[in-house]
Amino acid sequence: MPETHRPRRHSALAGAQTRSQGAVVLAVVASLAAAGLADVGHVVAPGETLSSIATAFATTPQAIVRANHLANPDLIVIGTHLQIPQSGGSAPRPPPETPGMSAPALVTYTVRPGDNLTTIAGRFNVGPTAVTAANRIEDPDFVRIGQVLTIPVVPPATVESLLVKFSQAYKVDPALVEALAWQESGWQQRVVSELGAVGVMQIMPGTGRFTGRVLLQRSVDTAKLEHNIEAGVAFFAYLLRQAGGDEKLAVAGYYQGLRSVRKKGMTAETKRYVANVLALRQRFAS
Repeated sequence: MPETHRPRRHSALAGAQTRSQGAVVLAVVASLAAAGLADVGHVVAPGETLSSIATAFATTPQAIVRANHLANPDLIVIGTHLQIPQSGGSAPRPPPETPGMSAPALVTYTVRPGDNLTTIAGRFNVGPTAVTAANRIEDPDFVRIGQVLTIPVVPPATVESLLVKFSQAYKVDPALVEALAWQESGWQQRVVSELGAVGVMQIMPGTGRFTGRVLLQRSVDTAKLEHNIEAGVAFFAYLLRQAGGDEKLAVAGYYQGLRSVRKKGMTAETKRYVANVLALRQRFAS
């Protein structure tokens, strides 16, 4: 069975996460902090700084730096999972607007030298035709450097529907799967970790191959949203079976690797991860 431990820092390939998704992430996690968790997780969205995140969670930038051992507090990468320490005092303030999960996801991209519609669309896992239509481009073979394009990316409601669909297919609690996926990526298909974990479910290459060959018995392209989610849910269902139905152990195994958990026990980071996932599960269940 492949190990699935992944670094919490993700590359800038995550692109520009929509403000609506960022607000939803912040609102969900802030509500968990308000419920009294010792610390919670937050996925960094475009435009955020340590100061803005600290303000939202009623803590300080210095506390976040210490909790995450940040070498450069002036640089945080989009998609990074931060642990937010809570002082136990006043509840964090939610953002002024919290869009619904079904809000359309639109991001902007500035054309760079060497870009074309195909390469740009590929970065955001959408089709060139969708980019052409969204920007009313008459000649799809021509885009100019510096041109700002609107990119229609997969809306969160689509991700949610697939998470529920495959949870039901593999007989796993949908709220638990939604929580796991949210903790992993904030439901962002474009997130890629430094070690190559891909997409919503943060599938490692070895895990993708194992899941395709052994569990699904077909090839799996984790860059494709539906493949990614099905592979992640199928693998988590497999971990649940291996863990004898112990959900905490399966969640820990998804993060640290089940063999590692059994041999060494949960690391402190894994324990925080499991606590965050289970707390998120309560929010999705309600």
